[in-house]
Amino acid sequence: MFMKPKLPTAVVATHIAPALGYGGVSVTAAILTKAWANQGHHIVLCASDESVGGRLKPEDVRLGETVEVRLYPCYGFRRWGFGLAAIPKLFKLCQETETVYIHGIATWPSTLAAIFCVLLHRRFIVAVHGGLMPEHVALIRRRKPHKWLFYKLLTFPTLRRAVAVHCTSETEAEGVRKVLGNDARILLVPNGIDYREVEVAASPLGNRMTICFLGHIQQEKGINGFIRAWLQCRREGDRLIVAGRSVDGAYFEEFQELVAQAGGAISYRGYVSRPDAMAILAGSHFLALPSGLEEAGGMRENFGNVVAEAMAAGRPVLAAKGLAWDHIESLGAGFVFDRTEASVIESLRRAQLLNASEWQRMSSDARRYVEQHLDAERLGEQIWQALTDSGGARIPQQLAETIHE
Repeated sequence: MFMKPKLPTAVVATHIAPALGYGGVSVTAAILTKAWANQGHHIVLCASDESVGGRLKPEDVRLGETVEVRLYPCYGFRRWGFGLAAIPKLFKLCQETETVYIHGIATWPSTLAAIFCVLLHRRFIVAVHGGLMPEHVALIRRRKPHKWLFYKLLTFPTLRRAVAVHCTSETEAEGVRKVLGNDARILLVPNGIDYREVEVAASPLGNRMTICFLGHIQQEKGINGFIRAWLQCRREGDRLIVAGRSVDGAYFEEFQELVAQAGGAISYRGYVSRPDAMAILAGSHFLALPSGLEEAGGMRENFGNVVAEAMAAGRPVLAAKGLAWDHIESLGAGFVFDRTEASVIESLRRAQLLNASEWQRMSSDARRYVEQHLDAERLGEQIWQALTDSGGARIPQQLAETIHE
């Protein structure tokens, strides 16, 4: 009896690791694709060749022997992965596959892929990656009417045709329901991490507290608001290390002024490589994730991959409420603060009061949580089942519940 050959699954991303300068989505796309490849799945990945370090080549993207990489040249609107060659490449990709996983919304390749999936009746899941966080959507409606029209005409209609919308936090799922309705098919699964590749760092030396921030210097990340709070309660010898690209001109100027006020207590490293970022984590007591702290920037962050990486390295976290980490305090892996200066100061003072054994316990609990709940291959298989199940997308409730444990 003739058996129809099994078609590969397509993965579409705007940027893909090792692309530099485009944050967590490109890294998440690579981690999930690699996890699928490790399980023997045949993947065809399509993304732009954009990277601030120079154009990527397919051989630069090393995700496994079962992953075929197709890159198209990106130019012009590089943040959105624009390039006309994406049109034939993505159309052919959707023709050759039966299932498609799309990373992101409202970029050039993610929009094209969603449209082609609808036209060709392909089964697809979209990971919104923070694009529909409630405050971010409200910001777009108020200040970006053209982008809001784009969402209404293209993004929302195609999302409604997806078998599921992948969200990594309940806050993100709430944003999806607000725009698509309460009957939206939501797959609630956190991002995974290759924790076996992350070594647990030794305890930092010294009696004073070092905190690090790894991310872009922009308002939605909330770093300036965090620094203002930190300056009010820092002790002699406390340090703050900041590493990341500067994005907003006026905001970065304000950041530089705050650095000057610290009198050498803040070290700004600029954009750093992954090994250097891990070294910064190793030399710190806490990672700070103050996304959304400054109201005008809105809450754009949906998960915060850097939190998972920090916890894998045995580093507790100071995180703003409203992400996927509201439960981190109950885990004993850090402190959560309300998005006010007073709450940040309170959390910082609680962190300052920890003795060495209490901090070490937090470090161990952070690593243990990652090992038990954020394994990329285990989570990836759940997403794969939802994507390829011919009976319809199944929402793995047991994994949704781990977000809140």
